[in-house]
Amino acid sequence: MDELEIIRILQTAFENDNIKRQVLEPNWYQLNIETGIASTGFCFAASEVLYRLTGQTQNWMIKSINDPAHWNNGTHYFLERRQNKEIVDITSDQYTRRDITIPYQLSKGKGLRNISNKARLLARLSGLGEL
Repeated sequence: MDELEIIRILQTAFENDNIKRQVLEPNWYQLNIETGIASTGFCFAASEVLYRLTGQTQNWMIKSINDPAHWNNGTHYFLERRQNKEIVDITSDQYTRRDITIPYQLSKGKGLRNISNKARLLARLSGLGEL
């Protein structure tokens, strides 16, 4: 399955309330419902799913931006393509739809060792299979 199809499947999964309730922490679920922006709270799990299914460290670096005050005191995660430094941010609309510019230049890379439970659950519930 190609990258764009995985992203489409994940974005469809963000709309499913059952998936939201199982994957998101309660505070992120509440914010997701309040904002009406389906991707809210899914940034880490969705980025990890795409990372795991499309080449992992050969293709990607997981990046994060820590705790901007106007981001609901959370950390935002996304992917950077190693080949050309392209940003692939599956959940960017949770900020851009609120007219918040994402300062990607302030991000830091992080590694992933173990598969997170949230990513494993999101992949399975969205129909992408086991990670």
